[in-house]
Amino acid sequence: MKVAIYARVSSDRQAEKELSIPAQVKAIQQYCLEKEWTITHQFIEKGRSAKTDDRPEFQKMIALAKRSNRPFDAVVVHKFDRFSRKRDDHVIYKALLNQYGVKVISVTEQTQSETPQDMLLEGMLEVISEFFNANLAVEVRKGMTQNAKQGYNNGGTPPYGYRTEHMALGHQKTKAVWVLGPREEIETIRWMFHQYAYENVGYKKIASMLNDQAVPTQKGGKWSATTVRAMIHNQSYLGRKIWNKQDYQTKGNKWRDRSEWIITENAHPAIINEDLFNRCQQKAKERHNGGGVIHRDSQIKKSSPFWLRGVFCCDKCGSRMVGNSTATTKKYGGQRYYVCGGYMRKGKDFCPYVSWRKERIEQIVTNKLRSVLLRLTFDNQLEEEIRKYHGDANRHIWIEKNNLESEVAYLDRRITQLEGELKSGVGKAYYVDMLEDLKGELVVKQTELEKIRDAYSELELSEETLKSLMHDIRVMIGMLDDEVQNPQLMNEYVKKFVSNINVHRETSQVHIIMQSNVGEWVLYQKRVVVDWE
Repeated sequence: MKVAIYARVSSDRQAEKELSIPAQVKAIQQYCLEKEWTITHQFIEKGRSAKTDDRPEFQKMIALAKRSNRPFDAVVVHKFDRFSRKRDDHVIYKALLNQYGVKVISVTEQTQSETPQDMLLEGMLEVISEFFNANLAVEVRKGMTQNAKQGYNNGGTPPYGYRTEHMALGHQKTKAVWVLGPREEIETIRWMFHQYAYENVGYKKIASMLNDQAVPTQKGGKWSATTVRAMIHNQSYLGRKIWNKQDYQTKGNKWRDRSEWIITENAHPAIINEDLFNRCQQKAKERHNGGGVIHRDSQIKKSSPFWLRGVFCCDKCGSRMVGNSTATTKKYGGQRYYVCGGYMRKGKDFCPYVSWRKERIEQIVTNKLRSVLLRLTFDNQLEEEIRKYHGDANRHIWIEKNNLESEVAYLDRRITQLEGELKSGVGKAYYVDMLEDLKGELVVKQTELEKIRDAYSELELSEETLKSLMHDIRVMIGMLDDEVQNPQLMNEYVKKFVSNINVHRETSQVHIIMQSNVGEWVLYQKRVVVDWE
């Protein structure tokens, strides 16, 4: 039986213990050797939690297993918790693999799921694994909460101006605390706060002045307005430590309610005083109409009117173009522009200042996008374009696969011919050496062919996929035709059809990369060009 190895560790610390990747792989290889199974693939996941299915190697393994020409019949793991610690994911993906005839086998928990007893045992092991993971998370959080209340560090890099030191507490225990960094950094921080509070200098100007003076950032790079802004609003410089602000189950995308924050005063030495910090906060509110505040409740977050955000990029530095409104002409209605994000954050030394009128670029994209999408609704144009793109994108693989298949077929015929002549006694003495060379070459070519077949997949375009895509196309066309457009919905839908937009400054041409995906698979891609004028 052909099998694939799946090995995983959640962290570098775990990798140093008995569940290290090499230890898992060695145990699985020994198990497969005893069973006389052939290992065709290895999927190694380093530093990935099994509480989620967002694991690149795991998803690659599932995708290969779903192919009609799948290269393995079973997935072998060291323990079932290497496959998944979440009961739902375990059941769903195991059932999915089972539909395609692929088993999940554990080396240390050997059940075959063929009898009711085996199914019960395996289910119990999965539930125990999920309970262990959930209980461990609760206990770790308790420890981290107590740590934060005492002013100790729970990990991460300290802010500019501080360094981490470890205090010995006895019984071979240590705790991490923040201490003051180099004097130059401390003086830089105080200078930044003074410039903002008393000299009326903004974030971008402060960043530019620091770069002109060749003052390095914490990582040795260039200063940006974003970095300066974050520092001006960082309460750590008051000696205050705040933990549990963000919900890391959402990868830091959501802020917790302020009542859940753990705030510890005098957790480390302060660099500025409360009066200076408060003056900066007041200045930020005056200058930005409250826009200087780092944390806002999600309920009051306003949606952006710039619906090309995320796909419109600078043609010089590659940064995303960001929305910007002129404040000086608001009484006349104001003007809105897309401005290079690299310039906004790092200044003109990083990227020359060029902005594009919001109304004009959105009108150009609207007209071209409508035209291209309308064409796809005619007859079978959508399916034809998808098949054409797939054929062009895989042409080099297809040609190489055909060439290798021809070479393998030729070598097979030649080997059969030589073996027949040797068996009949008419073969020459040197045929033996020639036969060995040909067999060695055949093994090499067959290995190359297997790799090419793994990389090449026939287009399987279901009717449901086409219907779903056609529905999205018609919805997008309807939005483009609306007299009053919804920027939030427009932004969500345009990303289904456009991966990149940029305006070439020298030629004043707008380049639009049309792209539609199904999961991680690119279904359709096309570049269209239109003049700015």
